[in-house]
Amino acid sequence: MDRDLQRQAGLALAEHHLLAIINEAGEQGIRPTDLALGSTLTKSGLTRAVDRLEALGLIASRVCPTDGRGQLLALTAKGRQKLRRAAPEFFRSVAQHFADHLTERETETLASAFERIAAADRR
Repeated sequence: MDRDLQRQAGLALAEHHLLAIINEAGEQGIRPTDLALGSTLTKSGLTRAVDRLEALGLIASRVCPTDGRGQLLALTAKGRQKLRRAAPEFFRSVAQHFADHLTERETETLASAFERIAAADRR
């Protein structure tokens, strides 16, 4: 999947994941510490990826309006466009490497299991 995304969108899978997390945060943005919680990157890996995404103009940081000491990261218009354009290849890659190898029943079982895990995590 990493090779597929790099070839099509010029993004590493981890960078695409970060853009998706930031996108989910909405217009207000996300604190870097919250982004780190949703990421699988090390602290230094996250810093490098955020720096790269910012240098590419895909994300922007700004001062948190409720806490002047904190920062928020948000997608730029260019970042939203990049994420939207990468989506078809991302979903093709997921299908090719994972979903196409499962029966409908296996897919339903996995979905049910992941839903229970996500619900338990929200408690």
